[in-house]
Amino acid sequence: MPEPVHAFTWKVLHGGPGRQPFAGLDFSVNANPYGPNPLLLSAVQHADHAHYPDPDYTALKESLGRWHGVQSGCVVPAVGASELLHRLVRAYLYPGDRVLSVLAPFGEFRRAVTLAGGELEVVQPGQAAEAVRLGVKLVYLGHPHNPTGRHLQPDELEALGRACERADALLILDLAYAPFLSLPCPPPADHLVLLHSPGKAHGLVGARPAYALASPAVAAALHNLAPAWALPAGTAALLERLPDAQEFLRETLPKVVRNAADLAGELERWFEVEHHGTPYMTVRVGDAAGVAAGLLERSLKVRDCASYGQPEWIRVSVRLPDENARLVEALKEIHV
Repeated sequence: MPEPVHAFTWKVLHGGPGRQPFAGLDFSVNANPYGPNPLLLSAVQHADHAHYPDPDYTALKESLGRWHGVQSGCVVPAVGASELLHRLVRAYLYPGDRVLSVLAPFGEFRRAVTLAGGELEVVQPGQAAEAVRLGVKLVYLGHPHNPTGRHLQPDELEALGRACERADALLILDLAYAPFLSLPCPPPADHLVLLHSPGKAHGLVGARPAYALASPAVAAALHNLAPAWALPAGTAALLERLPDAQEFLRETLPKVVRNAADLAGELERWFEVEHHGTPYMTVRVGDAAGVAAGLLERSLKVRDCASYGQPEWIRVSVRLPDENARLVEALKEIHV
């Protein structure tokens, strides 16, 4: 039997349901609790699932390109940002190449680097620009970061971009949760690729919509690594309608931000909490695995942060106010 080319590595742990259905309250997934966006849900449901979609997804790329003010050739649609991260690593990383992540990276990016034989180093936000040197191939930044919610200030982000340009490194800006904070972001450039995952803000994570905005050269490299018909018809239809579906965010995101602030304030009465305005926060509970298991017995699911190197912390994603109150009471029963 031939040996596999890539080193074996376990799949990454994520929030959400596992092999068994979960019928309780899920605080482990960072998604808009007021979703799904009805306009985008309708686009998925009424897509033409009987025929193959356009293999080039021309209308989709033109729609998103007009919305973002870039050429359609700069748009790379995909099923989930995870797929784009794996493609980026395959396109630009050789075994032994150096990779930086500002704070602990999204697990799929770490796994992709490991599979490619790269060497990943985690740096703190204040050290990020100085850490980028010749020989670094990729720099990953969750903006805002998951699970802490931290994000760089505009001048810090600009300095990091300049450092990547000097070092000929590609900066990967993961904007999965940027809509919740209305964070400004720069346009794509030769050394910058932007990853968008609109399913979080629109409450449609199950459709797995994602796309990259990149320079024509980077976009071409990512397109080259895509299989034929990389998106199912429903996900493609969702992304094509995305520019017309923003009223839902204007109506719901202020409520999400307000509910998250209220939840953080209540938890801070009993625990150490890190929260920076995102729909999620981290809570220091000591034995995170034990507390998560205790909550699961009460039909409440949270994210154990051990895989982020924080075994004493859990990540909590905000839900509706009465549901948030149930979580607080359960945490007090278990821990206080």
